[in-house]
Formats: sequence, structure tokens, C-alpha cells
Amino acid sequence: MKPTEFKGIYASESSIRIDFMFNGERCRETIRCTPTKTRLKEAAVKREQIIYEIDMGKFDYSSHFPNSPRALKHSPNKAAHITIRQSVEIWFKHKSKNWTRSTYRGYVSKVNTHVLPNFGSITLADFKPSMFKTWAAASTLSPKSVNEVRSIMHGIFKEQFNDSIIESNPIEKCEPLPRRTKRVNPFKPEQREAIINAIANPIARDFYIFAFSTGLRTGEQLGLRWQDVDFDKQRIYIRQSIVNGKLAGTKTESSDRTHHLDDRALRVLLNIRNYHPNLSHYERVFLDPSTMKPWKYDGVPRERHWKPALKAAGVPYQRPYTCRHTYASTMLTAKRDPSWLAKQMGHKDWGMIRTIYAQWID
Repeated sequence: MKPTEFKGIYASESSIRIDFMFNGERCRETIRCTPTKTRLKEAAVKREQIIYEIDMGKFDYSSHFPNSPRALKHSPNKAAHITIRQSVEIWFKHKSKNWTRSTYRGYVSKVNTHVLPNFGSITLADFKPSMFKTWAAASTLSPKSVNEVRSIMHGIFKEQFNDSIIESNPIEKCEPLPRRTKRVNPFKPEQREAIINAIANPIARDFYIFAFSTGLRTGEQLGLRWQDVDFDKQRIYIRQSIVNGKLAGTKTESSDRTHHLDDRALRVLLNIRNYHPNLSHYERVFLDPSTMKPWKYDGVPRERHWKPALKAAGVPYQRPYTCRHTYASTMLTAKRDPSWLAKQMGHKDWGMIRTIYAQWID
């Protein structure tokens, strides 16, 4: 751009640039227009007004150049220039590296389905707790799902609060919805044995005997390797999981654990060792009998073996996760220590045991 007859005003064939100093920084703002004599004069008047406001301590960058990147930098109210959509991007950038694959997928789904359509265009300065409360009251989601959206938004606003963009987290003024404790319905001992006996394939039968005998999450069981098995001490180490066909870490920090095996679970592993084609340390233990290779997805054993077995046993359908509930209720009925059981199942403490399985605690 070339200088014009007006101080601090430069022009090209299709734009005008205004130069001025603010807070010790040289600022250049471009206006897209044909630089006619009248427009150049108007730009000069605007520059004089800006300098006057700077001298008087009244200059608001965003009122003159609302679309400028410097408007956010120099604004005393940065929250007025950042939308919730932009805050979501910041939150994902800062936090997603530490999330498991399943957590990431869950957050993406809820953000795209609920957060962005309802709140994305609102600036941080304009967002009020009542906006979330109104949405929650009208939502057809379960209390659990509403609370999950609330938790996501709390995390989004917390990032901005930590950076001093906002003075408080507005979601803290939105109380979580009360949730009913979900009742579990573990299989009775005779149902458990009927299911096991109805699984025709012996390799698949081993898989579900182990599930009933350990209470592992299905992904944890799929991810078990030979190096995680200590036959001498009769225990296994839960270090990884298979989620949506991909190798992942365990669900939570407390899920990384040592699990002690009962005699039935140990016999399953000893039996698998006899027919497993590869006993190397890194090889996974449980096999798809149709390929004799590790299971890829948790849905495969469920569809091929679990569902037909329940039908053949005349047991009302419940998902395989019920093996975990059956294990927990069985241990508590046998008067095992709830704190020990919490460690077996990978809970942080025995609060979850107390909440979900209270009726089996003596």
C-alpha cells in the first residue's frame, strides 16, 4: 500500500489501511473498498477519532473494528468475542489427548447433537445459566444424558475460567438432575449354569464361563494377553481393553488393576492354554472359534453365541454385561468384603458397590 495525503492512511486499488499506535503496539486495520477521495477523507476522520479516544482512555477496539483479530486481544471483555463453538474447539484441543477412544466418541456425539445446535452461536458473555436450565427442562433425554451434557459444558466453561476469560463457571449454577439408581437384575445361579451349558461351542463356552467368574468388562476380557496372566499366583493384570475393535486403555485409572482368580476362572485359562495356537507374551488369550484368532469386536461373540444360548436355555435376554452384575452379586452373597470386590471390579472405592448392589450386602 502507498501513503496518501492523509497522515496514517494508506491505499491500494481495492482497500484503505488505517495505521495508529495503541498500548505501545502499531495497529494496522484494512477496510476493503475502492479508495475514493471521499472515503480516504472519512478514513482520516476515523483515525483522528480513534487517536482522540486513545488519548482520553475511552478507546474500544471492537466498536471500531469488530471483526479484527486484535479486537479480542485488546478488549476488556474478551468473553464477548468468544462463542461456545470456539470454546468447544479450545476444550477439545487442550483435553482430548488424555481421553480414551470411547470417551472421545461419546463427547463428539453429545457436542454435535446437543451442545452446538443449542448453544454454539452464543458468546460466553451472553450465556446465562437459565439457558441451560430451559433446555434441560424441555429435553426428552434421560436425566443421565442431561447430566452428561451438563458435565461437558462445565468442562468447556472451566477452560475459559482457568484462562480468566470469564469470572465464573455458569454451569455451576445449574444443579445436576436427580437420578434414580439403576436396578440391576443379575442371573440366578441356575440361569447362569443353564446359559453356560447351552453354549454349544467349547471355546465360546470358555469365554463366558470366564466372564461369569471374573466380572470383567467385555473389552477388558478381549484385551487380556498371556503376559497379563500369573498362573502361579492365580491372578491376572488388567492393563488394556478392546473398544470398537481398537486397542485402548482401561476405562478409568482405577480400572488398571490386579484381579484374583477363583478356581473356575483359573481352569478356563489352563484349558485355553492347551488349545491356543500362540502362547507368546503379547498374544491375546480369548479366541474367535471360527478363526482361532483374537476376537475383533465384542458384538461378534454376543450375536453368534450369547443370544442363541439364552434362547436355548429359556432365559429372558439380557446383555452380556449382566455377567458382571452376576459376579458382583454372587461374591456379596458369599459374604466377600465389598472393598475387596470394588478392587476386583476396577472401581475407585466401594461406593459404587454400595449404591448398585446394596441388596446383596449383608
